[in-house]
Amino acid sequence: MTTVSAINLPESTPLSSISARHEGAEQPFSSVFSSMLNGISQYQEHAAQQVREVELGHSEVGINDLMVSIQKATVSLQLGVQVRNKMIAAYNEVMNMSV
Repeated sequence: MTTVSAINLPESTPLSSISARHEGAEQPFSSVFSSMLNGISQYQEHAAQQVREVELGHSEVGINDLMVSIQKATVSLQLGVQVRNKMIAAYNEVMNMSV
């Protein structure tokens, strides 16, 4: 029977741990958004690095690990795009309010 190797994930900070770390302290939206963008970038860099390792024939990276990394990068990018779209929609709604 073969063993399952651990998946090495890039270091990113989920939003739940950000709010848990700052009990009672408000964190500006810009820093939360910035950390989310950094997480997306880390997922994409990690996937690109694994693709290069597979292309070079390094045996440490399996196809399953590569596919999981690519999928995580794709999903995180889609989440970032959806957050951006919601922010733009909210901005437009506020700008269209009559005072």
